[in-house]
Amino acid sequence: MLFTFAGCLGQNPHHKMPDSAFRQQILTTLLLLAITFSLWVAMEPMLAAPAKWLAHAILTLWLPNIVETTIFEPGGLLVVTKFTELNGIIRLAASGEEGLAFRLNTRLVSYGLPFYAALLWGSRIAKPFNTFAWGLFVLWAAMALGLSAMAAKDMMLVIGEPFLSAAWVPPSAVIAVSYQFSVLLMPTLAPVLLWVLQLRDSPLWTRLDSQLKIPRSR
Repeated sequence: MLFTFAGCLGQNPHHKMPDSAFRQQILTTLLLLAITFSLWVAMEPMLAAPAKWLAHAILTLWLPNIVETTIFEPGGLLVVTKFTELNGIIRLAASGEEGLAFRLNTRLVSYGLPFYAALLWGSRIAKPFNTFAWGLFVLWAAMALGLSAMAAKDMMLVIGEPFLSAAWVPPSAVIAVSYQFSVLLMPTLAPVLLWVLQLRDSPLWTRLDSQLKIPRSR
């Protein structure tokens, strides 16, 4: 018992992995999250506007015979199709008829923006404004793909075979998986992966790398 107690007293304090840099990152990110999410709630229509423009371009170029246009709404994107419904039957809309429209909630794919902003601004990196701008472009592109997947899922369920048989439309299983990934995983996974890629060679990355090397070198 005395030998065990003496061994505990003689343990090298460096055997415990130093994680002060990681703890500091977590605390700073949590503090910034309150600010960035508040800004996102207040400014989401403006923050999501570039993704809506990209989604409009993707949908109209990808499905020119199905999508008529898109309409920007606060917190949403309205996708107007060239199909209409008459007595429960889906058919192409005639001239002057209103097409079926699907309202997409942009908040389902845009909540990763404040998460990414808190992660990045909580880290000390070189040229933070340039890095943040590039990150926003990447996330806007991911959001546009997510909105396109949401629109494809709605058209698959409502329009059905006329949509699935159109050119360049993937199988229903691919659409379903793309929708689930875009809504459930992409908004949280994309910001973290982007932040890790942009973190390389930063002071935080260097500190974490040096701290991880301490236990391995002993």
